[in-house]
Amino acid sequence: MNKKVIFIVSCVALISLSGAVLADSVALPNPLCPGGTGSNGCVDSFPTLIAAITSFVTTIIGALAALMFVWAGILFVTSAGNEGRLEKAKKALLWAVIGVGISLAGAGLVAVIRNVIGATPPP
Repeated sequence: MNKKVIFIVSCVALISLSGAVLADSVALPNPLCPGGTGSNGCVDSFPTLIAAITSFVTTIIGALAALMFVWAGILFVTSAGNEGRLEKAKKALLWAVIGVGISLAGAGLVAVIRNVIGATPPP
């Protein structure tokens, strides 16, 4: 019983002291806008943020798909008629084509959604 009373008194004291804090309004800088509001590459709205993320992800997926094409080519060249390695090269090529398709479909899907909802593309 004694521990409960001490706990309740401590909670009431901490809660009552929190009202004495006078907070001033603080203006935090936008971390997505390094050079200020008017700078180039500034992300200051949600559509601009989505466009930047989409562009970044599409670039990464496209680069990985290109690397997969190179890897599939290396596997084709070094297979030397080995059926197991040739199948592995075909699968790598298939997944590279699927990666390019996903990359293009993702960028296209964002453009279609933007046109459907009537949003203008960011600068």
